[in-house]
Amino acid sequence: MAQQEQRMMADPYFSIDYQAQVNLIPLTDGETVPDADSLEAEIPAPFKLISEVTRIDTNNARLLRNLDEHANELVEIINQQSRKIDLVLSYVLAGQDNPDQRHQTLSLGGGGFTFASSQPLAEGDRVRFKLFLPELSVAVYGYGEVHGETEHYRCDFIALREQDRDALIRASLQLQAKQLKARAERRAQQDDASRP
Repeated sequence: MAQQEQRMMADPYFSIDYQAQVNLIPLTDGETVPDADSLEAEIPAPFKLISEVTRIDTNNARLLRNLDEHANELVEIINQQSRKIDLVLSYVLAGQDNPDQRHQTLSLGGGGFTFASSQPLAEGDRVRFKLFLPELSVAVYGYGEVHGETEHYRCDFIALREQDRDALIRASLQLQAKQLKARAERRAQQDDASRP
């Protein structure tokens, strides 16, 4: 069995094809992956902030679903406020993005992400990463281990807060739902166009 197939079978998390910005910072000699407490202390404030806002939004969405149909205007006002906060946070997070360290993901999920890089990386290299999904109000800071060869790599998460992993899993599922809906709409349009 090929190494990639083995890794896919070992990865218990769903992954989806998706391009997102990610900064990769290789660890220097002597630099180690932090334990959970050290990681928490090291995470830049904007990443913690967006994580907390996302948690609040998720909780609010659950509460809003329980409101009756007469609360549509309240729901819309809350959604607009949330979008304004997301715009401000996206601006703040843009300051965390370093163009010299930027790569594009090819796929992502709760276990890691794949990416292309013209800069050669060695099997087992450890990196600090900053993953940005502003349209989903997700930004994740953590550590990973690189696997692969010749421009196509996988970064498996080795140090990541569980709430950030959960946010990536939710984001993956939301992206999949959008892709499936778009595919169903295209199929329906093709069926309508083929009818006499």
